[in-house]
Amino acid sequence: MFTQVIDFFKPPKYDSIEQTHKARFLHFTLIVSTVACTILGARNTTGGTYLGISLFVVGGLSFICIPANKRGHYTPVALFISSLVFAVMTYSLIAGMGLRDAGLITYPIFIIFTSYLFSKKAAIYTTLLSIGSIVLVYFLERGEYFIPSDYTITSQLIVIFVLFPALGFILWAVMDSWEKIMQNLRETYDITLTGWGLALEYRDLETEGHSQNVVEMTMAMANQLGIPERQLNHIRRGALLHDIGKMAIPDAILLKKGDLSDNEWKVVKNHPAYAKKMLENILFLKPALDIPYSHHERWDGSGYPEGLSKEDIPLAARIFAVVDVWEALISDRPYRKAWPKDKARDYIRDQSGKQFDPQIVETFLEYIARNKNQSKRG
Repeated sequence: MFTQVIDFFKPPKYDSIEQTHKARFLHFTLIVSTVACTILGARNTTGGTYLGISLFVVGGLSFICIPANKRGHYTPVALFISSLVFAVMTYSLIAGMGLRDAGLITYPIFIIFTSYLFSKKAAIYTTLLSIGSIVLVYFLERGEYFIPSDYTITSQLIVIFVLFPALGFILWAVMDSWEKIMQNLRETYDITLTGWGLALEYRDLETEGHSQNVVEMTMAMANQLGIPERQLNHIRRGALLHDIGKMAIPDAILLKKGDLSDNEWKVVKNHPAYAKKMLENILFLKPALDIPYSHHERWDGSGYPEGLSKEDIPLAARIFAVVDVWEALISDRPYRKAWPKDKARDYIRDQSGKQFDPQIVETFLEYIARNKNQSKRG
């Protein structure tokens, strides 16, 4: 019995992630509606109107709709409950204190509720419906077609105490659902980018794990240099896609084992420009372009594609340039064997102020030495 009760209140799950969040939002809203309408119905059983009965009916129907929503009947349940809530809102003003009734605050709740359940277009329709409902109550009250009830201040206070938490819950549920959807979207993006990085690694015959190694080292360096956290995701994505432009380089050139001709080098040097064309129109990747586009620039201005020098080179690109060369030197390549780490370290040091930013080189060598010592202790 207890298990059945838990299963009854367990939120639904749909095939679509977005639809699942909306169905769960509707699920919890139905539970809140059941509780709130029961409380408000109990407070309005007296007064010579059918408001109390109407609220009990809405509460009961909300309760019945909980399993219907879980069985996949999301749209009819959402439409039915939205229509019923709208009807009760209008009637509650007529049966209550008219436009002086605390129930007026249910209208913004209703607009937010339906907008999230359906789409932003629903906000237009529900706003117009809400205005029409209030105008109707105004003319009915002005024409004395009904006499507002003389509820006490205490009764109105209780209504407010019930409706304000309901509004807070709906706003919280909407934001929580939105944040989860965005988090899922970000995770999906990152998984996709990781796949792209692996594809590039396999195509370019890189050492296995190269892309992951350069990402980890670049992020460690960025943290050590105190780069703000809000920029770290862009740096990580840029490091993953650092050679995305090579997708446009023909295999005959990219995989050539011998020396490249001058014309072939010109083709290879176009890969940062290809990367820019690929990524600049993708909104969430545009801030990550610094590394794919500028990691072949050199501190002394002799790099490409723009011949930038010193601080004109984006910081992320300056960091990655050191990491990328280091990882390339200590890895086997089709045209040479891996260098010993001491030789690679000497090369990095020698290129300080030429190919690399001297400050980045200093920080990188400290990082390498510290990791070496930690490995020995391990």
